Amino acid sequence: MLSTLRSNAKCLSLLFVLWWQMAAGQPRIAVIVHPDNGFADMSRKQIVDIYLGRLVSLPNNRIPLPLDQQGGSPLRERFYETLTEKPLAQINAYWARLMFSGRATPPRMLPDSASVLETVSQNRDAIGYVEDDKVSPSVRVLFYLE
Repeated sequence: MLSTLRSNAKCLSLLFVLWWQMAAGQPRIAVIVHPDNGFADMSRKQIVDIYLGRLVSLPNNRIPLPLDQQGGSPLRERFYETLTEKPLAQINAYWARLMFSGRATPPRMLPDSASVLETVSQNRDAIGYVEDDKVSPSVRVLFYLE
């Protein structure tokens, strides 16, 4: 019995170390906006509300344009899990209900981080997310998700 407990503890320790190494090796996610959008700071809650269709007007009365990445990308999955603390399947189900009822429009899908960077750099109301090592001077980072 004692040897089984020790063996299980070793397995759990090994799993934790593997998980930690995987988590530490992933780049942070930068939430980005156009450099001239006029917001000194937007809170994490405001970004959650924008990405869940709850905030449809910005403090300057402009309409935010949230940008999303392709459906099955690992970055998208990590973004929603980190930002909303909900799994991507739950987010997809949430949007399916809203779209069916016609109450909101989901964030605009783009194929990759390069497309998000380009769109944000050309649109003052766009909000997007990319890996932190892909951020360019053409956008401003609101905050990082880790």
